[in-house]
Amino acid sequence: MYDLNFWQVRRIIRGYRNRDKLKHQLIAECVFAATFAMRGSEGKTVKDMFPSLFEDDDDVEYEPALTDDEINDLQELMKNINSKGTE
Repeated sequence: MYDLNFWQVRRIIRGYRNRDKLKHQLIAECVFAATFAMRGSEGKTVKDMFPSLFEDDDDVEYEPALTDDEINDLQELMKNINSKGTE
């Protein structure tokens, strides 16, 4: 059973998001170019069309941390699920 701190989970999620960031930005550029070719992008930029691609992870607001009761409930649930798999 894993025991990860909140900052460790944030680092893992940030790593997954950054892994494909360039690919997603290139796809957004292609979509913007196609929209521009069809004359539907007057006054817009790629950042206007896809704002989430250009957000910094530090700007994202996370939900508050779990309480001790919620942590204990989730750990108990994981124990129950794991014990069913070994039977």
